[in-house]
Amino acid sequence: RIESELKIAHDIQMGILPKTFPPFPDRPEFDIYATLEPAKEVGGDLYDFFFMDHDHLCFTIGDVSGKGMPAALFMAVTKTLLKAKATQGLTPDTVLARVNEDLSIDNPSSMFVTVFMGILDVRTGEVQYCNGGHNPPYLLRLGGGAEPLESTKGIALGVLDSATYHSNKITLGKGESLFLYTDGVTEAMNTKEDLFTDKRLAAELALLKGKAIRDIVSGIQEKVRSFAHGAPQADDIT
Repeated sequence: RIESELKIAHDIQMGILPKTFPPFPDRPEFDIYATLEPAKEVGGDLYDFFFMDHDHLCFTIGDVSGKGMPAALFMAVTKTLLKAKATQGLTPDTVLARVNEDLSIDNPSSMFVTVFMGILDVRTGEVQYCNGGHNPPYLLRLGGGAEPLESTKGIALGVLDSATYHSNKITLGKGESLFLYTDGVTEAMNTKEDLFTDKRLAAELALLKGKAIRDIVSGIQEKVRSFAHGAPQADDIT
């Protein structure tokens, strides 16, 4: 019975994530692709993306502390709060600040979640972003390698209700992209317990830049699988 309930929980959790790609076939200005591989039946990683208005696409990724059903519940609450705040037209730093307050006020389990949120202006390529303790996404410039985005020095959500958050801005040129991920990628282990590492990820991304978004994601997935070489997946990979 427990196995059956976990399977149903898995299906519900995966069902709240957007999975249709391309999600906006009538919008040729940009492309987006995402995938989540839970390590167990349910997990604590999340991603989401949606239009706030005709020209502004909000996208987010997160990683809840802990594993199993508690992390899955916290993930679902976080995803719901992020979208509810973002659709009010707020800036990323304000969204994270308000979600942090909600998560911190009544948090008896002392769980927390790292979150990165960006808002893309599809007319100009400008991205306004805020990072709440999450792994820094990589900027894939056509003329260079993979550069980690400058930190906005925010802490994970759910830790301190009075935490402050700040936003930065970058502009994506034609053919340039952002690669977002959770630490299940960089901390993937092989049978010798070596980690995949940020350095290896940056090197692989530099080789994949300029390719289609789906090919970049699947290329990194394959590199992580090859590196693990049969070792069990220890963490969710998003």
